[in-house]
Amino acid sequence: MNEEWNGELCFLGTGAGDANWGLESSNGRPEKDVRRYASLSVAPDALIDFNNHTSEAMDTFGIPRDSVRHLLIGHGHYDHFQPEEIVSFAEGLPHPLKVYGNTMVRDAFEFCRGHVLDPETKRIVSEERVFNIEMNVLTPGKTARAGEAKVTAVLANHYMNLPYRIMEQQALNFAVECRGKALFYGLDSSCLLPGTVEMLSEFRFDAAILDATFGPLDIDPMRSGHLNWKMLDETISELREAGCITGNTVIVASHISTGNVEPYDEIATSLSKKGITLAYDGMKLVF
Repeated sequence: MNEEWNGELCFLGTGAGDANWGLESSNGRPEKDVRRYASLSVAPDALIDFNNHTSEAMDTFGIPRDSVRHLLIGHGHYDHFQPEEIVSFAEGLPHPLKVYGNTMVRDAFEFCRGHVLDPETKRIVSEERVFNIEMNVLTPGKTARAGEAKVTAVLANHYMNLPYRIMEQQALNFAVECRGKALFYGLDSSCLLPGTVEMLSEFRFDAAILDATFGPLDIDPMRSGHLNWKMLDETISELREAGCITGNTVIVASHISTGNVEPYDEIATSLSKKGITLAYDGMKLVF
């Protein structure tokens, strides 16, 4: 990251798995209620998450494609990680794309590197690809350099079968530090795990992006890897108690289900009164 970095974020996508951008269901909706799959630009050279909506969003919101050198991937759900899209995007860059993620992300890229889908037979066939990606495997508690930024991975409460204590995939959230600023990226996650809160207590975040997928919907925390409004409030309180967010932290609610959360104009003001900013596609934030 360069000397001018001041904590500038651009929300390229703020939707969940039911994102409505490009679908008939978005016709006639206010602009802030049309949401792409989740992706975030961290100026000047990093992205978090990448899917088939990301490249278009970069063009729409003025993020130069060639500026991207680092990509963080939290987990393997399609609305956050689409390796084919990333491989194609990286092919057009004048420099290698450095990707940071778990072992599943690494394995997915290795598979894509040597295989394609034959549209006629609908079978996977062997084919070597142009591959402009440098993979960096992260595990909870591991810190890596991404340019001038320091990225620390923590374990998310997502992709887990809680009743049976089965971690179906190791999902990551990220603490990103650069030039005296600190960001917590908490998508996706349900109620934070004890070890994660302990790790986060070592940070003092200037901004925190938290899961608010289900809004007013009454959900069972045992069955969901996401938060609703009530669980979001509880998570914020827990992070305050841990000391990692303060009265000066910018708190953003994102990963919004277009089928379950109220329209932006109906809830943004009430959330603001609680110190929560409701994200929308194209929102830029300097913290």
